[in-house]
Amino acid sequence: MLKHVSFLTRDLNATVAFYETLGGVTEKNLTTPEGYRRAVLRLGEGRLQFFQIPEETPAPHPHWAEHIALHVTGLRALLPTLRASGVTVTRDLQPSPGGRDMAFVQDPDGRQVELLEG
Repeated sequence: MLKHVSFLTRDLNATVAFYETLGGVTEKNLTTPEGYRRAVLRLGEGRLQFFQIPEETPAPHPHWAEHIALHVTGLRALLPTLRASGVTVTRDLQPSPGGRDMAFVQDPDGRQVELLEG
């Protein structure tokens, strides 16, 4: 069973705020003994962990094939709100292969995030 997936971030505060907007719940937000900023967000039963480490830069792949997928409720209302707050939409609202509403956006580091009505 997957415990968590961990990523680098340039701005931990912006990343935490972004995923909280998508329904994430912050479980940890602290500074490690090494002086790195670290946050863990619970999304359903899974966890995303982010580290902000000086002089380390995240390098997410820009293609949609490499992404994080999240179920959200009210995607049709959420998408315009995200867009208005400056979030980049890379694939606009469309039906998923299973017939649900879906869209792709970028998190603050440019990581692709699939939003699936659910």
